[in-house]
Amino acid sequence: MRLLDINSLKKKEFIRRIMSDTANIFRIKGFFIKGKTRIPLTFECRAYKEEDALEKAFSEIGSRHRVKRDRIFIERGKGIEIISAEEAVNPEFSEMDDASFKIYR
Repeated sequence: MRLLDINSLKKKEFIRRIMSDTANIFRIKGFFIKGKTRIPLTFECRAYKEEDALEKAFSEIGSRHRVKRDRIFIERGKGIEIISAEEAVNPEFSEMDDASFKIYR
């Protein structure tokens, strides 16, 4: 049985991300529960893959609203979608064009 080296896995993940030329804008829809109240949410962020976007959403929403991750719920189906810069509601993304997402090495 061969053991995997953690450093090599991190290095492979790093190389995979660098090889990707552009980041996507993700829109995440769902709700969180604070007390007995169900509060709807829409969160937009830039990420390379869906898992990174979800991690960012859980982190930001939990930090801003003091909500644990198990109290944040993402809609099934259209809960996570990739959107263009023109569709973004967040002014940080709406002012950008796709060319500005390039990663310069």
